[in-house]
Amino acid sequence: MIDQPRSDGATDRESGTPSADGAADEHRLPSGVAGSLRSLADRIDGFADALPIGPARHHARRAATAARTAADDDADLVARRVALGELVTALRHAADEAEASRSQYRLLELLYEEALPATREASDVIYG
Repeated sequence: MIDQPRSDGATDRESGTPSADGAADEHRLPSGVAGSLRSLADRIDGFADALPIGPARHHARRAATAARTAADDDADLVARRVALGELVTALRHAADEAEASRSQYRLLELLYEEALPATREASDVIYG
């Protein structure tokens, strides 16, 4: 990613830090959006516990970690952007590893019904 100025004169790197007067980060997620991502992470973790130990569980755990990173108030803008992509990718990999099973169906259901809407909502703030 190139660190070019945006229309407001700040660069992407600079936009992730609070201003000198202590103003809130403009890319901080609203509490409802961050709460949705944290709740999603908890659901993914709970589901991962039910998966057999192996690649599907590993990818599900990575998706849960990514959801928490995206929701973290202390994460910088780049970390949040990467985490949103990682969340979706890791869930898709978990479903691929679960193969043709009930677990695969449930992972895909979680991806399409909960993860994608939550990431779209967060993206509006992070990429906005």
